[in-house]
Amino acid sequence: MKKIITKSLSILGFTIPMFGCDAPVMYGTPWADYEVEGKVLDADGDPIKGIKVSLIEDQYNSQSTQSLENGTFKVSLGTIPFDKLKLTAQDIDGAENGGEFEEKTVELDFSKIKYTGESDGWYHGKKSLEQDIVLEEKEN
Repeated sequence: MKKIITKSLSILGFTIPMFGCDAPVMYGTPWADYEVEGKVLDADGDPIKGIKVSLIEDQYNSQSTQSLENGTFKVSLGTIPFDKLKLTAQDIDGAENGGEFEEKTVELDFSKIKYTGESDGWYHGKKSLEQDIVLEEKEN
């Protein structure tokens, strides 16, 4: 009878410590925070403001920001742990920022960066890196 109850409850997603389970029960998915900061620059090394910068896991999970007057940006994304993410830069305001620039995508490798911060249960911590993006002007 004890086996029938245990199997029935486990099918429903329950565990009962009195049946010999000493480990804590955790539900969810492992996750981590990723942060990228840097500058968006033109080919001469001058900062470009108003560029949309996106940190992308896949087509369903991304975060975006815009570069400031001095070209700096900072973007963060919380997701399941990955070694590689993509960073894209898009000129969304046309010539208003001093020219029209080609879109650029950079693959970021987080595999050699150690997690920082508190890791608890499913949370792995945070990985940060610096990445500048140099954009080429569009040819007319």
